[in-house]
Amino acid sequence: MTIYAAVLFVHAIAVLVLTAGLSIEAWMLFQLRRATSASAIRPWTGPVPALALASIASLIIVFVTGAYLTESLQAWDFAWPRFAVLEIVLFALFGALTGSRLRAVRRLCAAAENNGSELVRRVQSPFLKISLSVRIWIVVGTTLITAAKPGLGESLGIVVTSLVVGVVSALVPFRRRTARSTELSNSR
Repeated sequence: MTIYAAVLFVHAIAVLVLTAGLSIEAWMLFQLRRATSASAIRPWTGPVPALALASIASLIIVFVTGAYLTESLQAWDFAWPRFAVLEIVLFALFGALTGSRLRAVRRLCAAAENNGSELVRRVQSPFLKISLSVRIWIVVGTTLITAAKPGLGESLGIVVTSLVVGVVSALVPFRRRTARSTELSNSR
């Protein structure tokens, strides 16, 4: 096995860990947004430190190994690696903002005199959902950029599209089907 192949393997594993972290965060956020009290929120804030550590470590590994792979290909003169780095920076920025909000929720849960309504308000923040969706689409966009290796205009289009689709998909409301709506749709 060559050094390039080994670095590519580590890069791919780090992307998988990052994706797994996003999946865990999505499940955690889903549960947090359903919670109506501090006692229902508390168990879902437990994974926050480990999730943050795994995400930060995998993002650093993705960046370092990606830089090595790009250097090995002598591709820094092309647009796509620069836009891939831009997407990694955007991912890190949204992740840092989300992490600070989730840590604040965790601290409020640990406080003896926590305010349940304040906790619920914080976990219902649209930013958490938007940030998660944008980061998911950033991973999709970065994967496309590094696989297709497009030119300047296409790379820019992929980054912008990733951000727009991330925001729009987070804002689309998903309604829960109630027994009444299921009954009505079955009677048609």
